[in-house]
Amino acid sequence: MSTQRRSATPKKNRVQAPADPLAARLNHDANAQIIPAHLRALESIYFTAMLEDTHLYPVVDRLVVMFSQGLLPVGPGRAGAILYRYWKHGHDRLTPAARDTVYARAFGLPGGDAEIRANKKFNDLWLRFVSIVGMYSSELQVLPPAQRTVTPEDVLSSGRDLAFNLSEHGLGLPWFAAQDFKPETQKIFELLSDSEIQTAFGARDPWQVIQNVATYELGLRPNVARARTRAESGVIIMRWLANRRARLIRPRMATILSHDDICEGRTAASLNKKASLFPTDCDLAAACEQWLGVTGTQEAELADSAPLPEPVVAESAVTEPDLAESRMVEFVPEVAVAEVEELEAEEPDALAEEPEDKPA
Repeated sequence: MSTQRRSATPKKNRVQAPADPLAARLNHDANAQIIPAHLRALESIYFTAMLEDTHLYPVVDRLVVMFSQGLLPVGPGRAGAILYRYWKHGHDRLTPAARDTVYARAFGLPGGDAEIRANKKFNDLWLRFVSIVGMYSSELQVLPPAQRTVTPEDVLSSGRDLAFNLSEHGLGLPWFAAQDFKPETQKIFELLSDSEIQTAFGARDPWQVIQNVATYELGLRPNVARARTRAESGVIIMRWLANRRARLIRPRMATILSHDDICEGRTAASLNKKASLFPTDCDLAAACEQWLGVTGTQEAELADSAPLPEPVVAESAVTEPDLAESRMVEFVPEVAVAEVEELEAEEPDALAEEPEDKPA
């Protein structure tokens, strides 16, 4: 869908809003739509797509094989139950080719069905928005207005174009696939957060389980930190776009980003909210900078990192209390697999209509 078409002439009986010089300069297409639910559906798909670089699914498959062969002794707790369900219903999961097809349709990633209509514009639109926000935030904090090279209109137009694109590609196959990605990702991280699994592989958190299993069982050296950063920051960026629908479509002023939020470090955490659900403009800027910071680094090059602990498979089932809940990575279940009621607990447009701070 092109975002550059001219708006159709409004009907006579329709109340016409006053001309908006800002919208005119941005060549806004009134026919294009930003549907927050479509963007939220893509969050879990993007999260999983980025974690493909960690070999997440082969790691889980290896755990299932070790469990079925008796090489991974676990007790009658949650870890064993999850592994058994994976072993029993493995044929119901999306295949790697099917996942690649979803990624291609949603984000234009390579692979999958050759006949799929891939989202070929996503990568350029994504890089443009992330780069503009990152540069805008940096210049805002160190340069006077006259010396800044990125304008608020650049942020607005690039964000709007990206949101239009995501909204268009968040229905159809990706919409329904997201209903599979969410619960599966939740179960995967529930498994990786289990104390029995972490103890068996000498890990302190789910990410170390992925690293250690990939390294010692699969002979791989994935850059887990890089993939995790891209996944988490990417979801925050999409959630910010979904929550700012009204500002993107009907801007009341040129400055869409709150200067006070960015310069004063006003994060969602400082407001007792979750950045994964209600990111502030400061959270957006930080997510863009983090995504840019890890993009371009060499994948699977960990020679300079500290050596990983040698995993020790437990000889018997762990009997200590289950600490999975306390060790669960906070970000994953909230962003990738939150329940629908929690996702829609606060109306996105209501957030978008909060008073904006005056520009610096």
